[in-house]
Amino acid sequence: MLSAVRVPILLTHHFHEVDSETGAVLGALTDQQAARVRDLVTGAGQPFATRDLPGMAHQMHQQDPQLFANIVDEFAATLDSDQAQAKAA
Repeated sequence: MLSAVRVPILLTHHFHEVDSETGAVLGALTDQQAARVRDLVTGAGQPFATRDLPGMAHQMHQQDPQLFANIVDEFAATLDSDQAQAKAA
């Protein structure tokens, strides 16, 4: 599915840890999984940006709404609006 992405992607990577005893992932995804997402999206020819925020809770928009808005705004400013409109068509 990710290799079929046709839009630029912003990944905010929040708190994550792998339990050394059980191998269980605490958090949404590991660094390796985030790297695989990047590889699939960029392999599909799409821009990919990531922000590592290891101290941030899963629901970042609730924990720090201003930081979340700033990150989204910064990402949006990097997008070429003509390219985005062409891909949406």
